[in-house]
Amino acid sequence: MRLLLCILTASILFACNSNKDKITVKDDEGNKTTIDVKDMANKGEEMKNKMEELQKLNPLSIDELKALMPKELMGAPQSNLDAVSMAGIAHTVSADYETNDTTKIKVSIFDCAGTIGAAYYNMQYFGLMNFEQDNEREYTKSIEFNGGRAIINCRKDRNDCTFTYFTGERYLVVLNGDNVGIDQLKQVAGNLHIK
Repeated sequence: MRLLLCILTASILFACNSNKDKITVKDDEGNKTTIDVKDMANKGEEMKNKMEELQKLNPLSIDELKALMPKELMGAPQSNLDAVSMAGIAHTVSADYETNDTTKIKVSIFDCAGTIGAAYYNMQYFGLMNFEQDNEREYTKSIEFNGGRAIINCRKDRNDCTFTYFTGERYLVVLNGDNVGIDQLKQVAGNLHIK
C-alpha cells in the first residue's frame, strides 16, 4: 500500500515538475522509493492500450487456468493447487512446490483477461515501471526480464524473495520463495512457459 501511495505521489510531483527524469519519494518511516517519471509518462498510453486489448479477451475457465500450472517444479511435485473464480470467471490459480522441509516456491498465475482481469492488470501495472525501494527490512525494484518488466522483492533478514512479471500477453505471474533467492526465482521464471 505504501508503495502505491509513493507512486501516486510521484505522479503528482511529475505533473508539477516535468523537468526531472527521476524522483525520490520518502514515506513516514523514512523509506525511500526512486521512480523514473519519464518512464511512467511513456507507460501511461501503453497501459491504456493494453487494458483495451485485455478487455476484449475471454477469461479462461477454471480447468484451463489450472492446466497452466506445472505438475513439477525444481524436482518438486505440485501441491495445494487452488483456483479462484469470481462471478463464474476464473482469475487466479496457485500451487506450492516444496523441495525440502525449508524450501518452497508458491506459484500464482492471474488471468488479466476480460473487464475484471484488465482492472487487476491496471492496479498492478504501476509496479512494473522503473522504481526502487530499499529499507532495513527489504528491498524492491523493477528490472528488465524477457523483453518486459519484472519486480523483485527480497527480505534482508532471511532468504525469502518474490518475483513478479507479466507474460503470455495476459498473465501476471508471482513466484514467492521461502528460503529461495532471487537468482533461483528468475531461473524458474525463465523456464516457465505460460502462454
